[in-house]
Amino acid sequence: MNIETEPLISEFRSKMEFYGTVLLFAVIGMIPIMLLELFLQLHFAGPNYRMPGFLILPFMLAAATPGFFFGLWLARKQLRKQFWRLTDTALSCGIAHPLSFPLAEVEKIIVGLPVSSVAKAFQRAEPGTVAGASVDVLSKIDPGWNTVRSLALASAIKENSMLICFKDGCCLPLRLHLFPNGTAIMDELKERFKDRVVRDYNYSAEEVKKLRRWDVNELMPARRWSKTF
Repeated sequence: MNIETEPLISEFRSKMEFYGTVLLFAVIGMIPIMLLELFLQLHFAGPNYRMPGFLILPFMLAAATPGFFFGLWLARKQLRKQFWRLTDTALSCGIAHPLSFPLAEVEKIIVGLPVSSVAKAFQRAEPGTVAGASVDVLSKIDPGWNTVRSLALASAIKENSMLICFKDGCCLPLRLHLFPNGTAIMDELKERFKDRVVRDYNYSAEEVKKLRRWDVNELMPARRWSKTF
């Protein structure tokens, strides 16, 4: 039985966001290098120094290179996390060169992740409270706040997330409810490993800190996560 998620946006928009991210970080990465070059020029060559014309293009390309590669890595990472597939033997992430997590290595599945600070803030913003009134006012000014609140509260629902613990000590914080078929994948995992599902686990303060600092849907290596399960 194969279940696949689908991206939230169209293929065209995915490509535009991919190239836009790479270009943005390439430009941002140029700024500190160009400022450093200007500083060195003013202090050692004098304000009247002008870089030879044949060096300008190589310098610009060299300045953009670190940001370009960082943007490429980040864009690929974000794009990869939109595509998940569950087969009879593995859970995989990505299209080209997907990361594969063998199901035979699953030790335990904990239902629910620690509630994020943002979700906690929205949970406290109940009707009739100052926080609730503030969010209502902001939502009228910018309707996008309603979307942010809905997503934050949905992420806090226990059944919308899980922590997959592997035998080698790694773990995978998983939250796929926003993607088409994402909930189906998580439900199927809970069904297949129903004898290894933990529904009432109490995270320690240290575990909560680690999970809140780590990107969801990203494998946490064993060296970052002590094996306590």
